[in-house]
Amino acid sequence: MKIHLIALRVIANVLDQIEVALCVFDDQDQAVLWNNSFLTFFPEHAGHVYVGEHYRENLRRFYRTRLSPEEAPMLERYVEEGVARHLAQQQAFEFDHCGLRMRVASLELGSIGRIRVWRKTAPLESIERHRPSRSDSSIDAADVLENLADGALAVDQEDRALWANQRFHSLYGLPFSMNVQGWRFEALYEAAWQDADPSKEYREGLRVLRERRRFSGAPYELALPGRRWVRVLEQISTRADGQGYSTHVDITAFKRQQDALERLSLRLELLAITDALTGLSNRRRFDEALKSEWQRACRDNTSLSLVLIDVDNFKRINDAYGHPYGDEVLKALAQLLIQHADGPGRLIARYGGEEFAVLLPGAVLDEAQALAERLRVQVQAALSMLDHVSVTVTISCGLSCAAPSDLSDRSGRSDSLVEQADEALYRAKRAGRNRVVCAP
Repeated sequence: MKIHLIALRVIANVLDQIEVALCVFDDQDQAVLWNNSFLTFFPEHAGHVYVGEHYRENLRRFYRTRLSPEEAPMLERYVEEGVARHLAQQQAFEFDHCGLRMRVASLELGSIGRIRVWRKTAPLESIERHRPSRSDSSIDAADVLENLADGALAVDQEDRALWANQRFHSLYGLPFSMNVQGWRFEALYEAAWQDADPSKEYREGLRVLRERRRFSGAPYELALPGRRWVRVLEQISTRADGQGYSTHVDITAFKRQQDALERLSLRLELLAITDALTGLSNRRRFDEALKSEWQRACRDNTSLSLVLIDVDNFKRINDAYGHPYGDEVLKALAQLLIQHADGPGRLIARYGGEEFAVLLPGAVLDEAQALAERLRVQVQAALSMLDHVSVTVTISCGLSCAAPSDLSDRSGRSDSLVEQADEALYRAKRAGRNRVVCAP
């Protein structure tokens, strides 16, 4: 890393000589080094930026110089969206700041982090001098733009439309005969939605369009009717006329694939913590919740109770009626537990085989005992007939409770709660089953 820093400092000094600003961030998005041009381009950072400062703090100062009093309450949202753009940036874009028009590029440096560079832009006079005139060119630019696979829109320095190709009209559902000249893009976007019910995505699109100048010219996405999406990339000309251009790419297929992947990911996460037979939380989820609730109880000085439940003589049920019938018993018991034991903050889990667990944050021993007794009675009454088979199903319950005075001495030993409940359950079995026993 030290060798890399030496090389980066040399590069930073060289870039200073050609008025190119540089700032390097590590893999935790913390500032590592910057050059003098960076402080010239962004005077708000002079005397404030420091090694180890997170990019969020950098953005907070940047936006404080740009936001109006009405926009100031939204500062943190701008910051978080700016961090996301910083991490996702793949191509350069331009923006105005402190009277300068700047182009910024970003490059990921692997394990080192990310580097950002800025340069002032100016009219490209040399290019304009050598640009072929329309009569000299064998290519008609208007024909090229008209036949682009993506939408294209040209605007003047007042951000009013000068021209749009047919693909733009098609993407936004606008008639090909519609003359868009003089329209602001926001108004064209509203026209695209005029025959559709406004959705939250539409309202978010309007917000993005109103605030897109604050986003420093970065690409942004807009929702369209019919669950369609476009990505917009705007480019302001460096010529004196100040005209701007934007491309509009249909990303509907990509967004739908992304949504499908997110749903699949959520589904897989849920499956990883759910018992397939009963639909309750599984042992893995119970272990995670127990540790979390134990820490919370220690921190908040509250009680934590646990009820372990075991189906009495379950092997006899399986042997007499078959395993499919035994599965039906477990599923019916799970539904009863949900009906009579569920509540805010509680967790009901299949602990293993025919054993279940109910975790009760904030409950003292008397509350847990009363709940367990109700469950015992309900199970015996409700599960006497399943699938037209007359069978008496009973449960045994073992209880344990960690009071605030216990937690102070047993911090980090959440497994002790399970050990005591398991011992109480064993005692209930030895005493004849179909009963509730509390740990001493």
